[in-house]
Amino acid sequence: MTISRWVPGALGLAVLILAGCGAAAITPPSRAPVTSAHPPVCTPAPGMQLAARTSVGTGATATAWAATLLKAMDDPVTAADVSSMLAWFSAEDDRKPAGQDTYGAGEDNPLNLTADSGDNVGVVGTEPSGAGPSHPGNLDFSSPDYGVAATAEVIVTKYPVISQALLNGKGLIRDSTVSGELAEWSGGGYSSLS
Repeated sequence: MTISRWVPGALGLAVLILAGCGAAAITPPSRAPVTSAHPPVCTPAPGMQLAARTSVGTGATATAWAATLLKAMDDPVTAADVSSMLAWFSAEDDRKPAGQDTYGAGEDNPLNLTADSGDNVGVVGTEPSGAGPSHPGNLDFSSPDYGVAATAEVIVTKYPVISQALLNGKGLIRDSTVSGELAEWSGGGYSSLS
């Protein structure tokens, strides 16, 4: 039996809640579109709280964020996908080590979603963007739950090439097909991950 990930409306929310965060799921070959904001349904690992302007780094906290985000998108938690998420966090944090101050990092927002990403639940403020004053600020979320839910939804709904690459489990590193969407995500700051 295949369960479609992101079925619109209450049915989709019920499926996600019944499946639970991290429950084994059969992933479809492609994603169904998301049409509405979903409240968070996953409880991230303890210790995942990220302070505003603090980099996630590459240690245990970053790995927990990577796995939780992948599970929230119903993606496989493969070594390639986790490595890709860690590289993406690093690109967003100017490659700073965990806990170091990094200009523009959003609280509980390791991929630095901005107000341009849509109407998100749990937003408590913004940080000035590291991309400069002409860019919208990076969102601060009140908890990891909200940061995970918003990030997963934005990737799945607005970045179909990245979303499909993660769903395939082969990661984003050295994948030229995702370069356009990475450049869009970063406001032209980077177009590949290493």
